Amino acid sequence: MNIFVTDLGVAQALAQDAVWNPSVLNEYGHDAVGCVVRGSGELHGVSAQIGNRLALDAYFAAFDGSWETVLSDKGAVSAYVVAGDAAVFSEHDRQVERFVAQDVATISAAPTEANQPLQRAGLVMGARSRVRAIKDSAPIDVRAGFDVGDVALSTRQMPYAKYFDLEDVTLRHKRFDGSMSEPIMRSVLRSADAVTVLPYDPVLDHIVLVEQFRPGAFVRGDVHPWVLEPVAGRCDGNEPVEVVAEREMVEEAGLTLLSLEPVANHYPSPGCLSEYLYSFVGLVDLSDAQAGVHGLETENEDIRTHFLSFDKAMELISSGEADNGPLLLSLYWLAANRARLREAAGCA
Repeated sequence: MNIFVTDLGVAQALAQDAVWNPSVLNEYGHDAVGCVVRGSGELHGVSAQIGNRLALDAYFAAFDGSWETVLSDKGAVSAYVVAGDAAVFSEHDRQVERFVAQDVATISAAPTEANQPLQRAGLVMGARSRVRAIKDSAPIDVRAGFDVGDVALSTRQMPYAKYFDLEDVTLRHKRFDGSMSEPIMRSVLRSADAVTVLPYDPVLDHIVLVEQFRPGAFVRGDVHPWVLEPVAGRCDGNEPVEVVAEREMVEEAGLTLLSLEPVANHYPSPGCLSEYLYSFVGLVDLSDAQAGVHGLETENEDIRTHFLSFDKAMELISSGEADNGPLLLSLYWLAANRARLREAAGCA
């Protein structure tokens, strides 16, 4: 029996060798992620005869529904039907689900103890980052102008896939002399995009730092694996990065954001880490604020805030206690822009 899928890109990712043809279901619709729901209109999608259903079954197993035999314009097909109401399946959501489907197919082709069961939440975060990477691609001025079309991917595996993922790739890329490189193997830790915010009160000339235990510092062997940082949070939803910044300021520091000053968008370590950071200085009013312990218990967060004068914060750079990349970047930016911010606040 043919399998029906609402989006061609998702279908092709989950069954690359199948011949997918347009198909229509009557009295059905789709929800916001493309699953079939009962309705009253026409649902346009694709269908194909599938030999290997491992990736298809793994992808749809993340949803609360079941495979059902339904009637299409081409005859009986098997569709994964969930309870719920019809909703908009936007182009952004389609792009996200296509990337999720690609990852599911990769994992299903080489299952391991470390990538099973599938962690859809982590895959969705990674997919949203990939969509954001296309939309927010940095301009080309100094660089040679090479793009993804100048990379030949041979193999791709995801032996570890949980909240963060490990992706192993074998590829060749264009060299600056015009030739192609020899095959190279690389492992990349995939983590979703994140936001950092350094809270600053231009009237009091004070900043806020957060201190928390960091497993990266612990695994490196740091004898003091509690790190001073700006407020930070993962982009785990569809909201703009500015909304993430506002939410994290409340959760991690108990502060209300007045406005945001963009610092930089950047890769902290692109040689082995896919993470991309949107860094800001956040203007706040600290006149009635107090340092304390914050964070969400549901995320095992134990975050202590420190209120410091600007001069004291800059001393942390000289002493070496400020050894967190986003913190250093944000402090140097603040040093360069502090006079402007204070003048705008009436403190010149």
